[in-house]
Amino acid sequence: MKFVFIDGKEYVNTELIEPLRQYGEVELYQGVPDSDEEAIRRGRDADVIIFGIMQISNYVLDRLPKLKLLQFSGTGVNTFVDVVRAAEKGVGVLNIEGYGNMAVAEFAIALMFSAARQIPKGDASMKSGAWTITGMKGIEIDGSTIGVVGAGNIGSIVAKKAAALGADVLVYGRTRAEELSGKHNVQYVSLDELFRRSDIISLHLKVNEGTAGIIDRRLIDLMKSGAFLINTARAELIDNDALYEALAAGRIAGAAIDVYEQEPPADLRMAKLDNVIATPHIAFYTGKATDNSVSLSVKSIIAALGRSQSDPL
Repeated sequence: MKFVFIDGKEYVNTELIEPLRQYGEVELYQGVPDSDEEAIRRGRDADVIIFGIMQISNYVLDRLPKLKLLQFSGTGVNTFVDVVRAAEKGVGVLNIEGYGNMAVAEFAIALMFSAARQIPKGDASMKSGAWTITGMKGIEIDGSTIGVVGAGNIGSIVAKKAAALGADVLVYGRTRAEELSGKHNVQYVSLDELFRRSDIISLHLKVNEGTAGIIDRRLIDLMKSGAFLINTARAELIDNDALYEALAAGRIAGAAIDVYEQEPPADLRMAKLDNVIATPHIAFYTGKATDNSVSLSVKSIIAALGRSQSDPL
């Protein structure tokens, strides 16, 4: 059996993959394949492919005849591979949960500060040799209203941290956590009210049939003129054309974006706007979180191998 880490040798702690070697050969590749053909070359002999960054196209999937299992070392695998197509080909698809909750939550808070205090603009100004504060007046988190859309594992951490910073926190979520509304004095509201009242809005929903495109033009139009939108979740949550138009027109103050519909993005128009902070999907990227993602992926694969003993991969 052959296991291939197809897209991320630079963040794989090789000590953590040792348990796989008792089941077969393990091969690690550096970086994301630069083409579908390169992805096919890397994965053509693989029984199991472990991936965490690249999107696996149907073109690639159809050309990996030995493949039995895809292990995604993150959450939201359905935005990285066509799971229906994989199932039709008899390829199992697994992902993991909870490996980087704190990393993503802290990054969302960091983006809030960066946007609210115009930190990237100040840094760019200094690097260019200009000494100016023009256009850099910020807002304070303390006393601001922060809206958290989705109060699951990550969103609930963001809500707690924002409340600890002195913000008034509004939350939209399907279920209510008594700890948030009680101990942390977080207020649960409708999505419309959250968008109307918030100075900063941070998205933490999973993408599914009920949430794809949920942040539509109507909601964006409800935002305050001085409000910021933070997205460390999934780009598919948003009507990105509507968001771009609002940002380009200066209808809202700005956005901070770490996730894109296509990665790497072919269209960088949003990232190039002066009122947008754009990062290359790095919210998860800490040593602790990446180690967690590898170790949990290995455990997931071994569990799948155990379940399939009567019908080996």
